[in-house]
Amino acid sequence: MPSVSEESDRPLANGVNGVETSAEPKKALCATCLKLNLSADKFIIDNGSQSSAKIEHNRFLPQLESLSMSDISLKSRSTRKLLGSLADIQRRSKSCPFCSLVIQSALPANTSRTYDNAQCYANWELDGRGAPHDQGGRVSGRTRRIHLIWDDESLKDSYLVFVAPERYLRPNSDARRVWGNEALFLGRTIDTEMGNQALIKSWLDLCRKTHQGPCRDDTTTEQSVKFGDIISQSFFGVIDVLDMQLTSLPFEIHENVMAGGPHYHDNELGPQIGGSKSTNRRIKHEPYIALSYVWGKGEPYMTKLSNVMLHRLHGGLERNLEELPRVFHDAFNLVRCLGVRYIWIDSLCIVQDSSRSWGLNSRAMDLIYGNAILTICAADGVDSSTGLKAMHPKEHDAHQISAECASGVRLMVSRPPEMGIKASTWDTRAWTFQERLLSKRCLIFTEGRVYFQCLSTGMSEDIFADREGAGWSLDLVNAPLQMLRELSRRALWVYTNCVPLYTARILTNRKDVLAAFDGICNLMEKTMQAPFIFGLPSSHFDLALLWQPQSALKRRKPKDDKERAEYNGMQFPSWSWCGWTCDALPSPMGNKLEYQSSMVDGCLTNVQEWLTKHTWIHWYIRDGRGNLRPLWHKQKSIEDKSSEKRWKGYRARLEYVVADGHGRGRRRGRSRGSGGYPSSGCGGGPLGCKNDSVIIDSNQRADPREYAGEDSSDGEDRKEDDVYVVRNDVYVVRKDEGDEDSIFDDYGRILPQNVADNNRKSFYSTLPENPYRVVMADYCSKPDREFPDQPILQFWTWHTSLHLVPSENPGPKPGKGLCRYDIADEIGDWCGSLVLDEKWITKFRRSEHDFIAISEAKAFSKDECDVWTYYIPKEREQSEWDLYYVLLVERKEKMRWERVALGRVFKAAFSHAEWKEIILG
Repeated sequence: MPSVSEESDRPLANGVNGVETSAEPKKALCATCLKLNLSADKFIIDNGSQSSAKIEHNRFLPQLESLSMSDISLKSRSTRKLLGSLADIQRRSKSCPFCSLVIQSALPANTSRTYDNAQCYANWELDGRGAPHDQGGRVSGRTRRIHLIWDDESLKDSYLVFVAPERYLRPNSDARRVWGNEALFLGRTIDTEMGNQALIKSWLDLCRKTHQGPCRDDTTTEQSVKFGDIISQSFFGVIDVLDMQLTSLPFEIHENVMAGGPHYHDNELGPQIGGSKSTNRRIKHEPYIALSYVWGKGEPYMTKLSNVMLHRLHGGLERNLEELPRVFHDAFNLVRCLGVRYIWIDSLCIVQDSSRSWGLNSRAMDLIYGNAILTICAADGVDSSTGLKAMHPKEHDAHQISAECASGVRLMVSRPPEMGIKASTWDTRAWTFQERLLSKRCLIFTEGRVYFQCLSTGMSEDIFADREGAGWSLDLVNAPLQMLRELSRRALWVYTNCVPLYTARILTNRKDVLAAFDGICNLMEKTMQAPFIFGLPSSHFDLALLWQPQSALKRRKPKDDKERAEYNGMQFPSWSWCGWTCDALPSPMGNKLEYQSSMVDGCLTNVQEWLTKHTWIHWYIRDGRGNLRPLWHKQKSIEDKSSEKRWKGYRARLEYVVADGHGRGRRRGRSRGSGGYPSSGCGGGPLGCKNDSVIIDSNQRADPREYAGEDSSDGEDRKEDDVYVVRNDVYVVRKDEGDEDSIFDDYGRILPQNVADNNRKSFYSTLPENPYRVVMADYCSKPDREFPDQPILQFWTWHTSLHLVPSENPGPKPGKGLCRYDIADEIGDWCGSLVLDEKWITKFRRSEHDFIAISEAKAFSKDECDVWTYYIPKEREQSEWDLYYVLLVERKEKMRWERVALGRVFKAAFSHAEWKEIILG
């Protein structure tokens, strides 16, 4: 067999398959690039001779002897190496192949100006990490890349990847036995002459057959069983790409698939086929593929009430093939090539002028995309007329930039898939965000290339990627599907990352802001175990209120009569991010809303502890009937299932599975019935409620076992002789005579006595639509869809008036249209800070404004408080939890307020505050 150097030095045809290459290296590296010490072992990590490292030897490298410490040189570093300015590198590129690659890799976003002074840096980064594939735990395919970084954001970063030597002719496939592990994570040549259908099919097959965990097509999961209920309904259908017609998705009902196995059944969507309800069945459906694309301007051909029955006929869609966009044609052909018969496309499978069909399908997006075996993401071009470029040889981008930079070292310019995806129109749309995130597997077409991403790994045409689904590569960085791997561990973290990604997207119909996020909410509800209230998780509601804009926004309301008709009375609250919008296009400081780390870091250290110890408000929402419903109740809610405790939400009962008399598992919560807390719970309302409020008997006692031993959901042990007395919405724990009472409320929080005393007031304020009385409703884990909640919160908290003064803090300027203001107390001393809309503040001549406290904050950031003024008698380092998170609010009607901005204020500034009933819309 030829030596490695002989194979690597073998001339490659110049320009074959669109690859820019050179034969023998005729150019020498410049003095700057020589310092990189380019060699194969810098890119391919091989410690095969050292048993402790458990790294499989790569046959692309010569066998190395064991190295002593004096022989080891640092390869990857914590500092970057300066390659020089663009002008310097351009000058050296005439004779240096490495500099030539650097210049060719730079893609300026703005070609109207020069970048001669832009500085380029190189950094070695660890790339591929293959998974152990034998009992000895030996790792294969461990590599490095060179990261090229420019200090000018207009010049795009890129990577230089070691190209695997072409040892033999191989088919264009990633199937097993086509190539060995020695090529893992190395660059490869794109061969357009061979096509890519076999490659795409191999990606899908590898994921479905070999990947474990979240990639598995498991018909016993809760999501799959719920989808079984969906496909048995009359509103769901797919396209048969062989018979070219709309049809229901074929399925089989398997009775008693697992004798005595667990079963989950959800009746929310109505009866089963023929009205029968079986609790011991599994539905196995035919595989189908979903399509995610950009509709574009103008109205595309779609299914309507007038043509749906025609589309249901055999060949019914063929009559209108010419009216269908190109991406549909390409998707039909690809589905057939993959051996699948059915595809789901929203504009054809949903009756678009039927609000009932649209509503039922849009609520099930998590199930529709989540149960497809693959989602085709059409990110080429600006709309559906472009098609899937990589499926057409003439449009398939096989252009690759590579050069031999040293003996046996051919390097190729590579960019992470996310770079091309983020530059696409498809990635700017709101609906496509959840379509991608809800899918198990995505086949993404962008910039003439095709990429495969699943919940385990990613694969591309120009890299020999991990096939087992258990490795890792730099190509996975910033891939949204990888974020979902954290869902079971820390669901709130996933939520706080989804909100800024979603709110930066463009939404054609602004009223769809929640509909296009509904699938994400459904997905996260499975872990959080609590409903979302206008896009905010009720399990972490106090923290979910702490969002902030990155640019000036305006309220989401109809802007004309046409939009008013489309809204059909729909309203969005000021206290949720869904209640705000911006007409500006996304940009690095665009219209997204986020949970800024500088604002919420103190809460995220231990979310459940913060919710338990630093919040106090009992949140109520006006339901569709105008009644006040509590957002949480410790005994009726189920605790967040995030495996990492610090990310859990409010305290609640735990859900666990017990076996019934037939050996089947049934989901239950830790509830003591009449022996536990009163069933009235939070619905009873504070002390003093009048005719329509339920008063809890103060002589009732809570079951001490609920807080003790193994049944304690918060992990705290309490003695059996502790006495628990129920006092109107709070639970008083008395340990020893003379000890101060500890107060537990319906959120599982220990409240200060003064807050508990204030919570004894009732709600008095009524609304114009519900003017006659205040009625308290029971907690409900599934809000009524027939009568949706009103966007109105009602609660008690501290209210005061403070002054706004333009800030002179030299810190960074907030986003476009925003400004920082200092908050001063009644005698003019600085006591806090916030960021607000420049236009809003110009409407007022007075400086005094209304503030409400909503929770406790740990500390000010340097941007908020640059100089410590000893407003409280402590050193800055000693001060913790001496602040309130506050909302600047504006009165809209007699009793209704709206949020204006979020800030932080010293608690001491609220010394003369009033405990007040607030209606926040």
